Amino acid sequence: MPYDIPRIVIAGTHSGAGKSTITMGLLMALKERGMNPQSFKAGPDYLDPMHHTMVLGKECRNLDTWMFESEIERLFVNGSRGSGISVIEGVMGLYDGIDGISEKGSTAHLSKALKAPVILVVDAKSTARSAGAMALGFKEYDRDTNLAGVIFNRVGSPNHLRIVESSLKGIPSLGGVFRNECMALESRHLGLVPAKENYNRERYDKIREHVESCVDIDKLIEIASSAPPIEKEYGTLPTSKNKVRIGLARDAAFNFYYIHNIESLIEHGAEIVPFSPIDDDLPDVDGLYFGGGYPELFSDGLEKNIRMRNAVKKASEDGMPIFAECGGLMYLSKHMNDLEGREYKMCGVFDTESRMNNSKMTLGYVEMTANSDSVLCEKGWTVRGHEFHYSTTVPSGTEKYVFDLSKGRGIKEGKDGIVNNNTVAGYAHIHFASNPKIPQRFVDGCNGYSRS
Repeated sequence: MPYDIPRIVIAGTHSGAGKSTITMGLLMALKERGMNPQSFKAGPDYLDPMHHTMVLGKECRNLDTWMFESEIERLFVNGSRGSGISVIEGVMGLYDGIDGISEKGSTAHLSKALKAPVILVVDAKSTARSAGAMALGFKEYDRDTNLAGVIFNRVGSPNHLRIVESSLKGIPSLGGVFRNECMALESRHLGLVPAKENYNRERYDKIREHVESCVDIDKLIEIASSAPPIEKEYGTLPTSKNKVRIGLARDAAFNFYYIHNIESLIEHGAEIVPFSPIDDDLPDVDGLYFGGGYPELFSDGLEKNIRMRNAVKKASEDGMPIFAECGGLMYLSKHMNDLEGREYKMCGVFDTESRMNNSKMTLGYVEMTANSDSVLCEKGWTVRGHEFHYSTTVPSGTEKYVFDLSKGRGIKEGKDGIVNNNTVAGYAHIHFASNPKIPQRFVDGCNGYSRS
């Protein structure tokens, strides 16, 4: 049976064109119409998906043609089940990917992989006829990309909208979003502030109302419905009956996770037990997963929960399988220095120190090969992901690293994944779809620990 999934990609001419806020407005408008939209985010970003998840009440899903191209269609189909329309927010500009030559990792490449029509968000501020030239250039740059329409953003007046719409050649306009202070969202050093920290229903409703009044939603649905059926059949994995309990650090400090990673652990036999390293005691579990986030903003609370820090260290010493990425790596260090340079005690699983940098950001894709066996990988396995941080981890010099990087920076040049007993921690945010054997290996390790 082919899958008939109405779908649309909301792309931008560049980062900052306004696609994120417009996408949120569209998602809420579609939900208001009873269409039960499912959102996706192109690329590795965590923050836009948090806002999607908040306004829809269900998890947004990342899709990335560089990290896991072979799994794209399956993850999209399974993620779209039960929805009336799927909306994919692009990353950066439509054609921006891993470099200036390859289309891998770009919004355009993803749209072609899913045969999804694209709506291009064009920032109309300080433009007139040139807006049409810009849209035409994007359409002609790669004719295999189905650029099906344009939404103008930051339009100054109805007359300004008439001018930019009349400049289009062979591309329909779905309207123009007029400049309005409701369309601005707060940001911090890694991007948008997570939705839960400043959620205001009235504020989001204003975004929806403004976008809905400016954009032809009926035309957008019509374009999304023109996407062809997906012919290949995909079944969901049967959930394993062999349960192990994996503690998932999830609170204000740790909230960067790919939902696919969590779901794949469940499919392979894990019961996920959320807990807060700031407020809770360590739950009775067989393994631990610490994601990324903003631990530097909650250093004081993390330090004060001494019972948690001591319990995590003991669990590591006892051989419990533990996986920590980015913010999790910082938490497992001996000390953490915040943005003001203040030092806080952390778990001390590793004899390392994490330091925040005010301006030096590490950002990009990561490809790694395991140089030895660990709870995550067998020697020789290759994984992909990304790193995105303003911190530096200072090693003591005695650490053992389980990953050699062919792309990316890691903890120190060319190395990532410090290992101690059955604990692995690094800067790379690994997407398990890049190597689908990872969740089974980690669950098996947790199962072995629970029986020991």
